[in-house]
Amino acid sequence: MKLKLAYLSGVLLVAALATAQTPDPFVGTWQLDADNSTFDPGPGPTDRTMKFEMTPNGLHHQTLTPTLFAGTNIIEYTAKFDGKDYEILGSGLDTVSLKRVDAKTIERTGKESGKVSETCEMKISPDGKTLTVTTKGAFRGTPYSSVQILKRQ
Repeated sequence: MKLKLAYLSGVLLVAALATAQTPDPFVGTWQLDADNSTFDPGPGPTDRTMKFEMTPNGLHHQTLTPTLFAGTNIIEYTAKFDGKDYEILGSGLDTVSLKRVDAKTIERTGKESGKVSETCEMKISPDGKTLTVTTKGAFRGTPYSSVQILKRQ
């Protein structure tokens, strides 16, 4: 009986440790597949990198897009999955809020002057190698949308 109990305790401990060490599927660096992405209005960027990192303050997201004159446009925020508004830098948006739908899906809502102006769904493929970012919004009355396909680096 003691041997069975010890074995069961060991199995549960190993399972708990494995679960605790499972990395978030979003964490890492993702590179835009421009040939399979769409932007309306176009043209979209030919190069873009998205980085995700889990921090004590929530999910830190950074989008880096090279500009025509050797610079880089950086969009950045850190937000918890609590539906509250968090500041976003480098964007036409003022704030974003995040909702975790499931392990491989995040919904982001962006606001300008306190009003929702953008929705975004970020979804990881079943094999964990592709991130699809679907965005719809309007900036100062002009609608835009995109489906960005990114590959894990």
